[in-house]
Amino acid sequence: MSDSKKSMSVFVTGGAESVGLATVRALLKRGHKVVASACDAEGALAIRQAGALPVYPDLSRASEVLSILKLAQADAVVHAGPQYWGGAPQADVDYAANSEQLKQVTEAVVQAAASHNIKRIVSLSFGYLYEASHGAAKEGDHDAHDSDYAPMLSAEAMVKASGLSGFILRGGYIYGGNSPATNALADAIKASKRLSAGTGAASWLHEDDLAAAIATLLETEEEPGGIEIINAADDNPRSPDDFAEAASAALGLGALSFAGAGPLGMLRQKTFRDKLLEREIVISSSALRERFGWQPRHSSIESGLEACALVWRMRDAVNPDDFYNAYRDKAAEAIAAFAYDVALPEAVAEVEAPAAIEAEAAPQAPPPKAAAPPASDGPTPWNEDDAKREERRRKALERKAKRAAKQARG
Repeated sequence: MSDSKKSMSVFVTGGAESVGLATVRALLKRGHKVVASACDAEGALAIRQAGALPVYPDLSRASEVLSILKLAQADAVVHAGPQYWGGAPQADVDYAANSEQLKQVTEAVVQAAASHNIKRIVSLSFGYLYEASHGAAKEGDHDAHDSDYAPMLSAEAMVKASGLSGFILRGGYIYGGNSPATNALADAIKASKRLSAGTGAASWLHEDDLAAAIATLLETEEEPGGIEIINAADDNPRSPDDFAEAASAALGLGALSFAGAGPLGMLRQKTFRDKLLEREIVISSSALRERFGWQPRHSSIESGLEACALVWRMRDAVNPDDFYNAYRDKAAEAIAAFAYDVALPEAVAEVEAPAAIEAEAAPQAPPPKAAAPPASDGPTPWNEDDAKREERRRKALERKAKRAAKQARG
């Protein structure tokens, strides 16, 4: 980040994976402070390792989101949570079951952002929302009217009506080493499963390049004057079949087999994934490039999937069980080395006064024995008598009194 750009405090939804995690890293690298939402301990660890602060709000409750914005003293919001709906279309994602969640979370996030007077918001959306056309879709083109796209368009409408200033970023199909959809596709390829075919040209975008676009829009000095839609995609549209073949090559595997619709498939109702695979979805990102100077690092899926394969190889090279076992063994060694019968170094002898020497030479009276406790009708533990139990209780009370005195002294 240049010296002329002021550091911001940014809250990122969906910050534990794919675009959200890549955005966390990109913002931190540019000198911003970041608080990001996680759903579990593993996601929180990923955010913390990146250098940001993980939080666990219920994103469907505006009050909890607002509390996080106040905690972070946030200047900006990145709503990357919708990334779930933008991955590789071959992945078996249940879009319909989670469509209501998309609307609830988006409504809560924009409501909290407006209450906190957020200066800028960037909300993630999808290039497939444009109506099919013969060329690359540009900002302002007509949107699709199919009911399957209604939840995504409703979420966009909430952002537009929020009164906030910022951008809706419609991207190509999102892929990357931390993308659940890309990882699911890679697992299917390694398991030699037949994949759903998709031959229409489509736009793609690596998660790191989308994160760079988000950071660029947050930092721009342009004032959108409300919410503006901006497209982001790489330079080479390719079909879903081409993407799967390139992923197989990056994994070092051979040719794939694709499943056609078949006679029975023609009779069943088409799913949202079927519709995406049948469509040609190409978008133009000329506005993002020309106005804001953004360029994708991975201009083709081959380059981006090589980066994915590197992430996968690094992940496979680290076995968490080995780490924890090694940690456990080292801890056991340290405990064993700290034995109570290990001889300690002798203290340096000090010259004692004659009175002290005489007092030490005088015979010492034996310590008084603990008084026998009063009779009790209760059961006696098998491994200690009443006197020992009373002595243990007395010592515990003495330690408690010493701690209280120490705390009182300050």
